[in-house]
Amino acid sequence: MATLQTLRNRAGVLMAVVIGLSLLAFILGDFLNSGASFLQRNQMEIGEINGKSINYFDFQARVEQSVESYKQNSGMTSLDEGTYASIRNQVWNNYMNEMLFEDEYKSLGLGCSSDELFDMVQGQNIHPQILQAPVFQNQVTGMFDRSLVIQFLKNMELEPTGQQKALWVEYEKELVKDRIFTKYQNLISKGLFVTSKMVDIDYVETNNKYDFDYVAARYATTPDSLVTVTEVDAQNYYQAHLDQFEQEASRDLSYVAWEILPSQADRDAIENWIHEQKEEFSRIENVKQFVSLNADSPFSENYFDLFLLPDTMQSWVPTANPGDVFGPYLENNDTWKLARITDIRDLPDTVKASHILIQPDNGNFDAAQKTADSILQEIKKGADFAQLALVHGTDATKDNGGDLGWFAMQEMIPEFSQACFFGQKGDLLTVKTQYGVHVIYIADQGPKSKKFQVAFLDRQITPSSQTIENIYSEASRFAATYGTSQKFDEGIQEEKLTKRLATNLREGDAAIPGLENPRELIRWAYEAKKGDLSKIYEFGNRFVIAKLTEVRDTGTAPLDQVRAQVENSVRNEKKAEYLISKINQILSSEKSLDAVASTVGTTVQQAQGAYYTSFSITGIGIEPNLTGTLPHLQINEVSGPIKGRNAVYVVKVTHSYKQETDPLESRQRLEQAYASRTGYQVFQALEKKAKVVDRRNKFY
Repeated sequence: MATLQTLRNRAGVLMAVVIGLSLLAFILGDFLNSGASFLQRNQMEIGEINGKSINYFDFQARVEQSVESYKQNSGMTSLDEGTYASIRNQVWNNYMNEMLFEDEYKSLGLGCSSDELFDMVQGQNIHPQILQAPVFQNQVTGMFDRSLVIQFLKNMELEPTGQQKALWVEYEKELVKDRIFTKYQNLISKGLFVTSKMVDIDYVETNNKYDFDYVAARYATTPDSLVTVTEVDAQNYYQAHLDQFEQEASRDLSYVAWEILPSQADRDAIENWIHEQKEEFSRIENVKQFVSLNADSPFSENYFDLFLLPDTMQSWVPTANPGDVFGPYLENNDTWKLARITDIRDLPDTVKASHILIQPDNGNFDAAQKTADSILQEIKKGADFAQLALVHGTDATKDNGGDLGWFAMQEMIPEFSQACFFGQKGDLLTVKTQYGVHVIYIADQGPKSKKFQVAFLDRQITPSSQTIENIYSEASRFAATYGTSQKFDEGIQEEKLTKRLATNLREGDAAIPGLENPRELIRWAYEAKKGDLSKIYEFGNRFVIAKLTEVRDTGTAPLDQVRAQVENSVRNEKKAEYLISKINQILSSEKSLDAVASTVGTTVQQAQGAYYTSFSITGIGIEPNLTGTLPHLQINEVSGPIKGRNAVYVVKVTHSYKQETDPLESRQRLEQAYASRTGYQVFQALEKKAKVVDRRNKFY
């Protein structure tokens, strides 16, 4: 500022104004830049829980970590969108758990010390997960062996990459989380007490059974013309039952779909192609390369039993020799195939093996091979295979000592299968696959039989680009001709198309039955207005145009949106009043079910074995008012009219009997019910009071 003052003195007012404006521009520019950064940060916020922000990049990192873990455990190399969506939901739920319970733990001072962790892993109070791990169980006694845990931890420290130690540290963190949650849960469950009075009531409610006769004057068979529902009635009922109309945001769609199917010309073209390939397929030497270049399906290195080959060729295969070709033949009416025998061998039907998978760091297979070779030498010197699997293994089998059990050849990837099936019982070897380098021990082999390696040249009958263009043109013509909300419905009728419905779509939903990965359409439904028509979407083998038919916002549904439900409820209320009045008149002169049945136009029916706590009764349904009346009636006493959900009932208990049980069972059952509900209901309560902002739908 001193420099600015000097400049003012020397250059006068004009220069001061220029510099002042420059300074203002500098300050504003800095502010706007920081503001832009702030806005950018907000734009990358995927959610907020109780004021704690969740950044998209952090969230996605967890998702990718979970995806990789899922792939390792499942053996899959790629996942479909449905599985990705499920994983993202699980990651979100994990955030919810962490952030909701974190404040609770902090306010209560709950934690888990290092001594507690030691006690859970190798002390006197071993965590159940460790107790049940097969690798920590003595192979002779089948019981948990603490020395195996200690040995594992020592071997882990010697593992050169440090990968196993890092995984173990993460596992210990999960043990700590579980212990703290258990403490929290115990604090709550110990505060829930089952009183003797509660036991007595439960004993009566769950042990007394009733057989009864009844008359049901059903609302559905009572003419609507007997009652009148006014606007005032609807308004009054709606206002009195607002809690029944609480809803989450949802959308309804109607849509039409054009299936993208091959034309007859497409079918003919593919049939001609497969016939043209037979001669070359019969004489080509590099069959694998030919299949890779020309077939829809990759060449399989596996060998198959005769019964596993297609039925069409089973009578041909036994007399065929390597090089012989079968076909062409049509499979499932959608794929043309040629089959060529490439090899015939006597191989085991099944193999029992164990393995240790060494996954390469950053694709470094050479380093993985060196590690595998080192492990192989240790085993040959007498080291325990199962212990080394636990320390070095990187897939789910490591927890079971690498044991794969018995498997058929086609159950494993070709390189792995050939190593196991071409080898001999007792062999120790390494093999490289797409997953890494495996150390394999062949424990046993089943009986041998003739197996066939077959190369298939296949071509699925699919629509050509011209066919796809024609179908898209048809959808475009419909969109141009019937481009308004009203015309959309008219067009469906005029062109005899099928109107399909997708109702109650939540903002985060990822599925619509019959459409492949329709997430983009659901996102559009939350950006559009009621009555809007979508653009043409392509989902799998369908072109789709949709119309947004209903918009429901979070909160209380407006009356017009639930009018049909409200009016039906009011109508049933009025029918109940009418029927109760009519039945009371009958009962005032004659306490008889037959008289009631005759008056309301039905018959006397029977029900057996109902409890006070019965959720539903056969032939009646869910009627809590009815079951609640049964304990208060004497044998053969005719009740007054009972207003139910579906009818007005009059009942007469014909038999009451007890199912004698120990009252202690009632207490234990009630206590178990409290305990089992604690964790879930606590989470529900915390979630309900939490301030949660979920923006996942903006990113996925």
